[in-house]
Amino acid sequence: MSKPPERSSRPRLIKKGVTSDGRPEDRVAYPVEATPGSSPETLPREQKKTPTGSRAGRSPMAARPPQGTDRPLRRAPVSGSDQWGLLPDRPLFPVAGRTAKRQPFQRSQPKVKRRAAPRKRARARFAPPVPKKLTPEQRRQIEERYRAMVASGERPPEGRRKTIAREMGLPYALVSEVVKNHLHRERLRRTNFEIEKIYWREVLAGQDDAHAIVERAAAHLKLDPGRVWWWLEKLHEWRKALDAEPEVSEIERATILALYQEYLKRDAPPEKGLHLLISETVGSVTPRQVHKTLLQYRLSFWNQLKNNVRPDRVAS
Repeated sequence: MSKPPERSSRPRLIKKGVTSDGRPEDRVAYPVEATPGSSPETLPREQKKTPTGSRAGRSPMAARPPQGTDRPLRRAPVSGSDQWGLLPDRPLFPVAGRTAKRQPFQRSQPKVKRRAAPRKRARARFAPPVPKKLTPEQRRQIEERYRAMVASGERPPEGRRKTIAREMGLPYALVSEVVKNHLHRERLRRTNFEIEKIYWREVLAGQDDAHAIVERAAAHLKLDPGRVWWWLEKLHEWRKALDAEPEVSEIERATILALYQEYLKRDAPPEKGLHLLISETVGSVTPRQVHKTLLQYRLSFWNQLKNNVRPDRVAS
């Protein structure tokens, strides 16, 4: 058999448009100058690869220093007495207490059960605290209840304010304060003053029927007759506390009645109460003595009138 022809070690150039038979020498890059105007994208796949060379930015192995040479230290070594830094305060050698043998394990003593704490008695439940302030709704209810009692002439034995406080479950002081403010807002003193003036004008004019006087005063002031009756009864209501007051002299009595007539000629009631004002003017009598003297004077006329009892009370 004849030997196969020897292949040349020289790389074979592959022309454009000719396929390679896979020999390694065919993988050499096709020289660009051989085919002018051609770019790497247009070359065959085998000719796109280029032989590996040295990477950019890296020096060849010959330029590197050998591995056995000493590299320069990043920080200069410290020499002298401070080369170990500051020594700690504790000793460098172990303490005898730490190296001593531990005591053998001992089981703890069993815990003694505590005695059960005595059971506390339940606290007694007290009534809810009394409110220190009233809500607007409570004030409105108190005022409506008081107006209804005055218009109907209802006067309980314990008093209107105490009755309202008991019915609503409120302190008497708060209810009394609301009633006082309500009476002042409605100008109670001025209304009472006008009723009293009309009453004395009719009596001194010769009217002897209390019912007719009430009707005329209610029509003139545009009030409910029950409101007029309430104040006239208040003016002529005797109080047991006045029994212990001493009688005044005739001169003091005349002075008190003269000041009372001047009071009825006013257009509006004074800021101070009538009894206190006369007591301060006379000087020798107390407000209760003035009250007793004026009440005796009023009753001397009131008891002579006809129909001096409210119609609703007569019917009952």
